[in-house]
Amino acid sequence: MIFKVLLVLAEIVISYILQTSVFSHFRLADVVPDVMMILTVSMAFISGKRAGALSGFVCGFIIDCTYGPLIGLFALMYSTMGYLCGYSNRVYFQEDYTLPLFLVGGAEFVYNFIYYVFFYLLKGDLDLPHYMVRFMFPSVIYTVIVSIVIYRLLNFNHNLFTFIDDKREKNAKRTYEYKDFDMLHRH
Repeated sequence: MIFKVLLVLAEIVISYILQTSVFSHFRLADVVPDVMMILTVSMAFISGKRAGALSGFVCGFIIDCTYGPLIGLFALMYSTMGYLCGYSNRVYFQEDYTLPLFLVGGAEFVYNFIYYVFFYLLKGDLDLPHYMVRFMFPSVIYTVIVSIVIYRLLNFNHNLFTFIDDKREKNAKRTYEYKDFDMLHRH
């Protein structure tokens, strides 16, 4: 369990670095893919609502601390997206790569719409079609394309560490059973 938490924290740090440094140099249509959203949705799809909400909260909080004008707004948006996408965990299949892509695209679309409401509409900018063509659709498309590769890596990491964790638990259980067996025969 502790290894999975450390793995997720490492993935969050790596995702943040990718989003803010690497992909900022590979802008398409002045848009950077939302790697933190990819991680949040992937964690939700792979591990469920709670993991999605927690990883989304941490990702959003990091974005709040670096870019956000209000602390908590991005954390709320990301954790909500993670929680809602976590409902799809019931149909999680290890080799399924289509549903996570649709989830990433949908979550990114909803996130961008909420972003428009808070940062444009409330300031009086009523040009939603311009925002959709200029920012929202390119962001969704670029994020979905990048998520093809990143989701595979995250899914591989999850499966690898689940396998390692299961193996450690079996060895620990065997060791515990041997100790119990020895204790019974000594009496």
